[in-house]
Amino acid sequence: MQIVRSTIAAADILDKIRGNYSDIPQNTACAFEYRGVNDIYRCTNGNLSYFFKIYARNDIEENAIEAEIKIVNHLRQSGLSVAYPIARKNEKYLLPLNTPEGNRFGVLFSEAEGNPCNSDLIDEREIIEISCLISEMHAALDAMPTSPQRWKLDERLFLDRSIEILGDYSKFNPQIELSFLKEVVKELKEQIQDRARDWNWGLCHGDIHTGNIHRRTDGNLTIYDFDFCGYGWRAYDVSPFLGNFSAGIREDVVDNRKRRLEYFLRGYENAGGLSDSEIEAVYKVFVPFRRIFNMGYLYHVLYYVWGNKLRNNLITHDTRLLHEWIDYYW
Repeated sequence: MQIVRSTIAAADILDKIRGNYSDIPQNTACAFEYRGVNDIYRCTNGNLSYFFKIYARNDIEENAIEAEIKIVNHLRQSGLSVAYPIARKNEKYLLPLNTPEGNRFGVLFSEAEGNPCNSDLIDEREIIEISCLISEMHAALDAMPTSPQRWKLDERLFLDRSIEILGDYSKFNPQIELSFLKEVVKELKEQIQDRARDWNWGLCHGDIHTGNIHRRTDGNLTIYDFDFCGYGWRAYDVSPFLGNFSAGIREDVVDNRKRRLEYFLRGYENAGGLSDSEIEAVYKVFVPFRRIFNMGYLYHVLYYVWGNKLRNNLITHDTRLLHEWIDYYW
């Protein structure tokens, strides 16, 4: 019988951490924090917390995890505040774990201190601060001396692979509006083919939204969760923050979206800013681009976390919002 995704007991994780990492206090406790794309355990002694991430995706290889670590360490060395990986006693970062479904890898990370920035409440000052952070991050990534082996956040992964997954899933659930989604993909690919030469390309965070940016007690911002970092268009990388897709297209939401863009552009300068073509692409191309990826690839990855019912409900919900988005922005 095949095991798709097992859950390791928190007590066993704590034993592994104590045996492999230095300076772990004896009074440290460990709890299974949450399951998402990966399994996250929180280890704390009441004052200091660490997060142990066990990678779960079956398409991520050891060298890709090592590349993620190099990227985060480079950003830290460049002066950015990030949740950083912690080396083991043997100075390696990856901890192999023998699980029923096969070998998986864990990495211990520092805590992203503070609280998530609230997407609905951020003001002009905070928008500018976040845009400065993203600009500094992109500039630092451009300055990496080597090219880490990470995936491409391109149309093959986001569109072709996702529509293939949705096509397979439609055999189980024929209510999916597959014809509509294929038409969206066709238009997005044509836009990319015609215009992508004018868009900046480089290493990206891959999942920038306010939930992955924390404000510390000293007022500084910390960015974390580089699970989806890779090579892509920078206009894509800023689109989750600028687009705020789930808020819809009510008049007040559209006005707030325009306001967010205005203040974002004031801070996003170190990485060269955004051209008019890239600004248009954020809303016309990359918000739908990201949503197709979520509906296809991401929800497929999370199938054994959420189950089929929630997956189907999310696809239905996202399709409705995608109709509204395209009617407005296209």
